[in-house]
Amino acid sequence: MWIKKAEITSFGKWRQQNFLFEAKNQLVYGLNEAGKSTLYQFIQAILFGFPAKRKKGQDYTPNDGSGFGGRLIIVHPTYGSVTIERYKAKNKGKAKVWLEDGQQGEEELLENILYPLNLQLFRQVFTFQQEQLQQLDTLGEENLHEALISLGLSGSNELFEQRIQLKNNYEGIYRPRGRKQPLNQALQNYQDLQQKIKEKEAQEASFQQLVRQADEEKLQVTQQAARNRQLQEQRLTFEQQRLNWSGYAEFLELQKMDLHLLASDAEQMELQTFYQEYQQLMKEQEKLHAALQQHSGNQESARYYFYLENETRIQQLVDEKVAITRMLDEDQRIAVKLAQTKDTPTGWQQNPPRPFADEQAIQKLFEPLQVQQKALAEQKIRLGLVKEQRDQAEAGLNDYEQKHPELFNHKKNPPWLFIAAGVGLVLAFLLPVPLRYIVLAAAVACVIGGVLRQNKPADKDAWQEKLGQMDVYEGQVAELSEKTTQSQRKVQHLFDQIQKELRQRNLSEAENEFAVVQENQRAQNYLAQLQTNKELQQRQLDLRQRLMQQEQRFEFLAEWLPLQEKNLSDKLRILEQFAKEMEQIRFAQTYQENTVLQQRIHETQKQQQQLLTQQQSLLEKFRLAYPSEIPAFLQREAEVKQRQQRLNELTESVAPLFEKETTLAEIDDALRILQQEIQTGEQQLHQSQEQEQRSRLQIQQMQADGTLDNLYQQVSQQRALVEKLTSDYAVAKLENQLLQDIATELSEQQLPELLKQATSYFQELTNNAHSRLDFSEGLLTVDQLSLYNLSTGTKDQVMMAFRFAYLALQQKHPLCPVIIDDGWLHYDHQRKYQFAKLLQQFSQNYQVICLSSDQEMVSYYQELHQPVWELKGVQR
Repeated sequence: MWIKKAEITSFGKWRQQNFLFEAKNQLVYGLNEAGKSTLYQFIQAILFGFPAKRKKGQDYTPNDGSGFGGRLIIVHPTYGSVTIERYKAKNKGKAKVWLEDGQQGEEELLENILYPLNLQLFRQVFTFQQEQLQQLDTLGEENLHEALISLGLSGSNELFEQRIQLKNNYEGIYRPRGRKQPLNQALQNYQDLQQKIKEKEAQEASFQQLVRQADEEKLQVTQQAARNRQLQEQRLTFEQQRLNWSGYAEFLELQKMDLHLLASDAEQMELQTFYQEYQQLMKEQEKLHAALQQHSGNQESARYYFYLENETRIQQLVDEKVAITRMLDEDQRIAVKLAQTKDTPTGWQQNPPRPFADEQAIQKLFEPLQVQQKALAEQKIRLGLVKEQRDQAEAGLNDYEQKHPELFNHKKNPPWLFIAAGVGLVLAFLLPVPLRYIVLAAAVACVIGGVLRQNKPADKDAWQEKLGQMDVYEGQVAELSEKTTQSQRKVQHLFDQIQKELRQRNLSEAENEFAVVQENQRAQNYLAQLQTNKELQQRQLDLRQRLMQQEQRFEFLAEWLPLQEKNLSDKLRILEQFAKEMEQIRFAQTYQENTVLQQRIHETQKQQQQLLTQQQSLLEKFRLAYPSEIPAFLQREAEVKQRQQRLNELTESVAPLFEKETTLAEIDDALRILQQEIQTGEQQLHQSQEQEQRSRLQIQQMQADGTLDNLYQQVSQQRALVEKLTSDYAVAKLENQLLQDIATELSEQQLPELLKQATSYFQELTNNAHSRLDFSEGLLTVDQLSLYNLSTGTKDQVMMAFRFAYLALQQKHPLCPVIIDDGWLHYDHQRKYQFAKLLQQFSQNYQVICLSSDQEMVSYYQELHQPVWELKGVQR
């Protein structure tokens, strides 16, 4: 690779300058401050990035605000012509790259193009500066090995890169004085965890006691909650029993009745058929008797004539006695049921309630309120704990201030005890012997008291700490008070929403879920009863309309029978008595029928007797003396069947609510006792929950830095992490050492070639004044003489020879131009000329750029026909 052109927009002293470079050897001449070093720094900055600003280093940033940077055009053996652009203010100082084929890229592409060249190789290998030529300690055998390895000139470049990567890996894991490395942090965390474990083990006794206490309190809360729930369920059961008491009373009454059917359905059907046939024969006889009476011409009574004229209608009414009686009984039962309906709230009569579908809907309605109430209770407990801590801190502060009033007394009290001691000493010399010792003892006591008093000064730091702790507690109290107030508002808001929902459903307002469940049950029962009452009322209305129609059928009898102000049952009884009397009159009349009618009557009676004989066994089975008893028997069987059906309904709906027989008074007493137990249980539950929450909050405070079990787990995990990182560190370091040994072996194979090439260049530079470079006990010698015995110029030539030897070993793949900045200050004219000849020879494989202010070197370049151009601050 070689540099073709430098386009400087703004860098140091240069503004809008372009520099063209030759592909081989060239000398850039300029006086001091002409900008040679600036040009070198520009090349380095474009290739490897802008240097960081340093206080002592030279800053090339322009002061006029122009674009800091420019372009560099290089020729690469693989990529061809490459344009590199870099500006400090653009793209965060990163490079932009354009290739000949149009491909574009940034910093990553530039690194691929320059690889393996980096800033370190550029400075240490391809640039020559005078101070680098004075580093004789780098010419030891061991250092030369390292140089060959690091520069990749020994064929071990891949090993070196892998060793560097391994070195970065294990140094990234651990450094003796590092802090950010994983193993350093893991060791520190391991030590911190061990310290926490020691502290937590000291607290474990009280902590475990508190945990056991909290578990016991939780068990108490669970048991009390279960007990309260059981009481609530019992209360709900009693409420349902009270609401369904009328049905239960009917159930008990039905249980006491004999509800066994005497006849099966088939037998009832047979009796019904027999009775209908028997009645039909009776009607046939009545018709025949009526015809016979008409033939007889017996017209003894107007009532009898009326009966004969209306016999059919009268018999129909008499025959329908059973049906009418059933309707009357049913109407009476409906009236009794409607009368038994309890009084309902006036509000429900005007606006019926809209109860919830089930208890889950009520639970869902109360769930947000209960969650918020629980949060409010916890916040109140936290507030109480913080207030207790604040009160304790305040009491401690007040006690401390009372013990140290000097905190508020800025005036320094005179040392009265020391003054008294001094006065006592003066008086001791004036008083006689017995009193002298007493005064001396008192003086000593005053001195001791003064010393003790001075040894107990008020600790203002402790006082300030207590004040600060008070401020912290006050802040926590204010914060928790605000949160508690907000939670109370939320609770009230949710409670108002529930009450609003209850009002919309026309349910009475209640404070808890159970009361709403009870009210909802009452509303559901009310709606069910209301629906039942509607059905009963509709049935009653139908019955009464039919009964009224039946009463209207008795109007034609008003003139012949005393039916005024009689109910329908009495009217039937009177009509039935009238029909019997008329029948007696009929049978009492003279036998004046003709032979045909009498024969038909006789046949009908014979058929009737045969029918009665056939069914006599059936009648005897059910103890029926006359066929006329069959309707009453069938009516009883129908009523028994209805009662059985009703008993079954009550057995399914009402009986499960009553496990044992009870009374309404007992239910009311049980409800009153349960209400008291529920209130007591709720208070106990609230107290238990509050105590448990207090214990849990204390446990949370103690667990802020991790419980002991968690710490044991963490320290175990941390120990495993330390072992893993230690293993990784050891493996990486061992692999690095192994690669170092391999690279050293390769460099030892390459070192003789380096010495041979360096000797050749050294002979050329010294014009064969010296013949041999070698090692003696690991140190470089020149003709078996130590380097320290040579002149400064010769030492520079030795270093220069080795530097060019490095490059010669890599000349098949030149990575970068050779840039020399006045590297011959200690050369005489002969050595300069030899150096110029070496550069001419060396430029056959490398681009060489010499930056110099030496006029003598210019003459040598011109003599050797090498290009020279001068820096004058103008575009070339």
